[in-house]
Amino acid sequence: MRSYPTNSPKAMCRLLALAMIVDGRIAPQELKSLHRSGVLGALRVSEDTFDDTAGELTQDLLATSADREGGMVEIEPATIDRLLDEVQDELLRATVLKGMLEIVRADSVIDHRERRLLRRAMHAWAEAGVEAASTV
Repeated sequence: MRSYPTNSPKAMCRLLALAMIVDGRIAPQELKSLHRSGVLGALRVSEDTFDDTAGELTQDLLATSADREGGMVEIEPATIDRLLDEVQDELLRATVLKGMLEIVRADSVIDHRERRLLRRAMHAWAEAGVEAASTV
């Protein structure tokens, strides 16, 4: 998995994209929700940067997958922690987490993998004062 500079647009976009694909599928409502939410604008990230980063994430996940033919990709908790650690700024974390929540709620189903990702983010970022609704 490639690394991005701390607090960079790509580091933030990767987490948003991860929230979108962690359940193994991309629901059209999730992408629409991201674009309607204004999160990319609040993060000062272009849609092109998001699209490029989502593609890079997919490439990285497929390259490191043990079961490429089965289409199942398992992301190690340590890898998720490293990705979360690339966003250090408290306000950026809060905005990214808001975007992640909006994405997973968009299709009205919060999958256990989405829930695990959100909980991991909230736990990792809790020390920095980032809080989210306890409905996850």
